[in-house]
Amino acid sequence: MKICIGFLYLIMKIFIITIIILLSQHAYSDEKIFSCKMNYGISGENDETDIEFKNLSNIDQTQTLYLDLENNWLSIQSFQEYKNSKNKLSKIDFNASDSLVFSLSFLQNENILVSKNIIELDRYSGFVKHEFRTNSETIYRTGYCKLIKKKLF
Repeated sequence: MKICIGFLYLIMKIFIITIIILLSQHAYSDEKIFSCKMNYGISGENDETDIEFKNLSNIDQTQTLYLDLENNWLSIQSFQEYKNSKNKLSKIDFNASDSLVFSLSFLQNENILVSKNIIELDRYSGFVKHEFRTNSETIYRTGYCKLIKKKLF
């Protein structure tokens, strides 16, 4: 009888350890998701200011941004989605200060630029600058971001 109870106890410990390991592999970090109302930049250069943006009224895109300070991540793609994808970025630079989060990432294929994203997000006002560049074009956008509290569906 003692052997049977000891065996059941051992199986239960193995089961609990297995569950803990499986859950820890799927643990998500504290990623914040922002919805940003974006507009094309004013001058074609990425030097728009908060005041200049207030004078623009044509919002032509809503952009979702993902911020994960623990993993040094600010992007248009979630960190988890990036980790699970096959396409890996050639370079990622990230810097967070008290007032600003900056991210630069790009993907190259045989020394040809496929895509480049430069994102600056003000941590207090939510003002964002986004430069998206490919081999053939550059798009500058500015806007304001708000934290999304929950998914729509």
